[in-house]
Amino acid sequence: MKYYKLIFDYENDEQYLLAEPCAVVKDKYAVYEGTVIDDWVPVTFECNPRNGSVVTEMLGNSYGWPIMSRRAIELLDGAIRNEVQLLPVKVINKDTKEEIENYYVLNVLPFLDALDLEHSLHTYFTCGDIKVLSVMKYALRKEGVENHNIFRLKESPMSIFVSEHFKRIAEENKMLGLDFLEVKVIS
Repeated sequence: MKYYKLIFDYENDEQYLLAEPCAVVKDKYAVYEGTVIDDWVPVTFECNPRNGSVVTEMLGNSYGWPIMSRRAIELLDGAIRNEVQLLPVKVINKDTKEEIENYYVLNVLPFLDALDLEHSLHTYFTCGDIKVLSVMKYALRKEGVENHNIFRLKESPMSIFVSEHFKRIAEENKMLGLDFLEVKVIS
């Protein structure tokens, strides 16, 4: 099976609604930890329709959160049901203050130790006293990702990876806002 890094479709983002949080979120990195969040307080995002008016299944936002529409969740449900926690967010039109669509942050729970550094193109840099891994091209160990349709990597928690099955559902249903970068899978 093939796997892909899930990214926002920046090639068409001039037309797409983009969301900005209305207030600073106390712990905006909680959704990158692979743990259930019990004390979620829904975040409100604003979209300026003058900067883009196309409503998408994956909403671009300054936090880099995987914010998906209810339609996307319903279509992908069988593939991701046991691998994500749905955290509701409110998305409103900046001008009219009306809610645009029901959206959810996908809190991706599988946190896998499946990065194959030997076959990945990567480097390390330091930020203060912390050594940080930067991956330009990912390679995944097949035995570490099998049977998962969506996951994060322990070594690279900001990125989300999805299966060929996930990608096929998204493409067959013409979901907007999603793009996929194929990654190498090592047997």
